Amino acid sequence: MACEAYAPCIAYQKLIPEFQKATGITVHVEAGDIGQIQQQILTDALTGTQIYDLVQINPFSTGVWGGQKFATPVQPFLDDAKLRDPSFKIEDIVPALVTQMKYEGQLIAMPYSFLPPFGIYRKDIAADKEEQAAFKAKFGYETPFNGDKIINVDDWQKWTDAASFFGRKAGEKLAGQTLDHPVYGTAAAFKRHLTVIFDYERMLLSMGGEMISAEGKEGFSSPVAKKALDTMLSWRSYSPPSYREYTWDEEYADFCAGNLFSVPSWADSTAFFEMPKECPKVAGKIGYFLHPGNHKTVSEGHAFVIPKQSQNKEAAFLLAQWLASKDVQERCEEFGCATFRKDVLAQSKWDDSGPVQLFREMIAKDYLYPRPALPEWIEMQQVIMEHLSAAGADQEKPDVALNAIATKAKEVMKK
Repeated sequence: MACEAYAPCIAYQKLIPEFQKATGITVHVEAGDIGQIQQQILTDALTGTQIYDLVQINPFSTGVWGGQKFATPVQPFLDDAKLRDPSFKIEDIVPALVTQMKYEGQLIAMPYSFLPPFGIYRKDIAADKEEQAAFKAKFGYETPFNGDKIINVDDWQKWTDAASFFGRKAGEKLAGQTLDHPVYGTAAAFKRHLTVIFDYERMLLSMGGEMISAEGKEGFSSPVAKKALDTMLSWRSYSPPSYREYTWDEEYADFCAGNLFSVPSWADSTAFFEMPKECPKVAGKIGYFLHPGNHKTVSEGHAFVIPKQSQNKEAAFLLAQWLASKDVQERCEEFGCATFRKDVLAQSKWDDSGPVQLFREMIAKDYLYPRPALPEWIEMQQVIMEHLSAAGADQEKPDVALNAIATKAKEVMKK
């Protein structure tokens, strides 16, 4: 099994010995960087190499795994009475996530995690009454970043205003305390890395746009695409100076260290933020909010695929099914597996969880956007990363960067 060395994979590794004991199946887990894993498993699929029996893929990869028939269809396993756990029902999985596990209507994957993105902020800092008064005096409105655990931010400009306001230099005061290190208002990540795509996409979706539609129409030449990029570029002024080399790893590290007021986030990283041993400076001090605008967010969630070259397909399915069971998901959610089960998310024991409260609202109000399973994403990811990163480094003007992406998208989709 290959998976990203992050919260869900780490959580699963803690429980897999139970599966081994119950079934007699030996499981070897290889954990690493998600980008490197995706490259390796696709290379294996293209060359017909059999290394892994169960692999974690991100939704950008669903189309190529389905389109090239690299993935073993899952439904035959689910239809096999000898393999199927009768208590496991696909209807218990978040519907938008199930949509993303299909290619042309066929289920080609099992659920791995549910990670729709959202925003977080330091509610302990924002709760300071003097800071709130100063904010209103400067901007003319009450800040939505008011110190509550769950807040509503209805406009991206308000998040940008907060990022500009709550950033301070070392030696200045923030929430009554003199800082011995700078605190930045937010983090713009512009390294040539998947992070720049995800952070751009979250702005674009909640402003009413999309990168490429299910019908193959590109959205990078739209006015909202320009607005989203302009907003993201403006965040550079309120970010650490190293933003050109910033990815979600740096976002995580700097927020955990108390160096950021707010940051775009995910459930697998906030699982660490809320652990006192992992992040003592911020644990228990975090507020949560849906993306501003229309609150639309991608129904991000990785999936398990059984490569067609696997020699242990049934064993791989049994492991994926076991990990997806209600019992396992109930227990692993406590240490960060980012559960995808509606019945687990609905349990009262998670009523105080910030991410779970947001997830319930996303599901109930249909804020989740299933990214289309297009094989072309594999090629387009590189193009999008290259030009957005170049714009962030001032190597390309925003219009030039977006036009280049739009032109390439039209060319790729015509193929």
